[in-house]
Amino acid sequence: MGMRIYNDGVAASAASPAATAGSAVQPGSSPRAGVVADSGADQVDISSLSGNIAASAAALASQQAARVSQLAALYAKGEYQVDSAQLSRTLVSEAIAGGSLGEDG
Repeated sequence: MGMRIYNDGVAASAASPAATAGSAVQPGSSPRAGVVADSGADQVDISSLSGNIAASAAALASQQAARVSQLAALYAKGEYQVDSAQLSRTLVSEAIAGGSLGEDG
């Protein structure tokens, strides 16, 4: 993950306000992803990794919500079946591994 800070506009605007006005990127039309540039303003360019993480988290949340809705519908129709053998194996495995199984702390 990288972070770049562009501060060249401040020095250029102090030397010549007209120099940055001609080359300024309009807000929202930056050639770099994640950067909105104003003439003479400091700029921060954060890598797209954070955007990818946010998109992945949103996709996971959406998938989990869909699965919960699916299970709720099955339960409401009386069709939800629990595999007790798999449940017990998972509980024991988590206990041995030191997992918390949803406990606070």
